[in-house]
Amino acid sequence: MKADKREFVFIKATEGQTYTDPNFTANVKGALSAWVMVGMYHFLRATSAAAARAEAVHYAKSLEEIGGEKALQLPPVMDYENNPNGISKRQINIVAKAFLTELERLTGVKPIIYTGNSFASNFDSGLSGYDLWIARHSLTQRFQMISLHGRPGPYGNIAMQARFQALRAMWV
Repeated sequence: MKADKREFVFIKATEGQTYTDPNFTANVKGALSAWVMVGMYHFLRATSAAAARAEAVHYAKSLEEIGGEKALQLPPVMDYENNPNGISKRQINIVAKAFLTELERLTGVKPIIYTGNSFASNFDSGLSGYDLWIARHSLTQRFQMISLHGRPGPYGNIAMQARFQALRAMWV
């Protein structure tokens, strides 16, 4: 299959258990009408497995508002890049795994993990089955790394290889 070479965008959908970006639906519709491949992300705030599952439910409901997982061309993303409550590394992994497995159960789609370079060191091998998107930002360089292993998309395989110096994704 030929790889899809269109621009792509990941649009913020939700954060925590209750916040939904008020422009989410309009942003998705606008991107789709511009023939841009669309994915969405959730900014994780949970500090327990129960809270993480509740956040996954909230995120999955926002996906249903735009027509379900088939409305998007890219997998859902868990944005987990900080630890404001100082939970342990073990708890970080419990929270991440609870969110990811619940979201996959609800949507039928395996999510991607998005995180910062330094926060990624918190993840253990229990999360190795998930594609990892690492952002590294500095004053001199904006570096993103993603490996999606040729995930199938509705228009062919999505070819986003390991390293992008200038990632064409935008966070809306």
